[in-house]
Amino acid sequence: MKQNLLKIVFAVFALVGIGFAMNTNTVNATSGDFTLKPEASSSSKVNIDGGFYYIDGDPGETVDLKVGVYNTSKESRQFIVYGNTAFTTDEGQPGYDKLKVKDPNLKISMHDLFQNNKQIVTVPAGKDVVVTMNLTIPTQTIGGFLMGGINIQPYHESAKGTVAQDGTLIKNKFSYSLPIELTQAGTKRDDVNYKINLVKPRIVNTMDGKEIGVAANVANTSNAFVSGLSSKATITKYGDKGFKKTETKDDQSIVPTSNYNYTVGWGKEPLKAGKYHIKMVYSGNGVRTWVLDKDFTITNAQANQFNKLAGHKPNYLWLYILLAVLVLALIMGLGVYLGKKGNKGKSAPSRSNNSRNRRRRRR
Repeated sequence: MKQNLLKIVFAVFALVGIGFAMNTNTVNATSGDFTLKPEASSSSKVNIDGGFYYIDGDPGETVDLKVGVYNTSKESRQFIVYGNTAFTTDEGQPGYDKLKVKDPNLKISMHDLFQNNKQIVTVPAGKDVVVTMNLTIPTQTIGGFLMGGINIQPYHESAKGTVAQDGTLIKNKFSYSLPIELTQAGTKRDDVNYKINLVKPRIVNTMDGKEIGVAANVANTSNAFVSGLSSKATITKYGDKGFKKTETKDDQSIVPTSNYNYTVGWGKEPLKAGKYHIKMVYSGNGVRTWVLDKDFTITNAQANQFNKLAGHKPNYLWLYILLAVLVLALIMGLGVYLGKKGNKGKSAPSRSNNSRNRRRRRR
């Protein structure tokens, strides 16, 4: 049941959003004048029924992965073929177009399992070529899934330029990927383990444009994988019961042994220094729930830096009030001082007259 669900999910990735453009925009399968699809393997351990590569083999076994590259343009072209390690994009989706992926929990990189990686192939105009990638299943116990992809892009071609509605020139260099999911036959499957590494201020992208906010770096530290998670993040501030920021996101799929930045926008409010708490709840298929908690602090330096980047002007009202109070206190103090000095000047002659009257009486 779980395997079938995963196949459906990966089929969606392969057919709807087969690849990612080099400018991180999702493109459809006809952009860039080439397409690709998985081809049947000579190994019985490779299944492509879901539109991606599902491998369930023995440790140390080598399997072949075949991909068909179709050149739909009117001229011969060269393509470069990579076998890459999967990562999690900041949108919470699997990505396959990075040549190097680093994570402190990543022990086995799929990129290193390919024997004939980085192939350059020539495809005639209107023709197709089948590329074979040889992959060796690691002998080290995985305890879950290894995820990666076969990524293909034009070789030594200039990016194509298109003009947006606002007149901006956008250059796209298209790249497509086919997902790979690898398991070891007969091994025990680990459970997912999510945690928040850290939370820090950031300028975030929202439906209303860029705004100030924070990014929670969320990690899946195990080789397990659950797709299509719903999520909700809630941020509160210590000492301020009226402060609350929330963010909800659907279809979050955190790749095994990877991390990504889950962003929460602040709206129109500036950042304020202080101690905060974030609570994140992930739920899968309405059955399982994972709750993550973490305290974090925003310093004065961070608040000033990101408020400036976001265009928030400093609020000097408190300074103006303080100056007004000091000026008022100075005026009042000066008034009291001058009043006392004046009173002393007036009382001095009366004492002198009294002394003269006393002398006259004595005579």
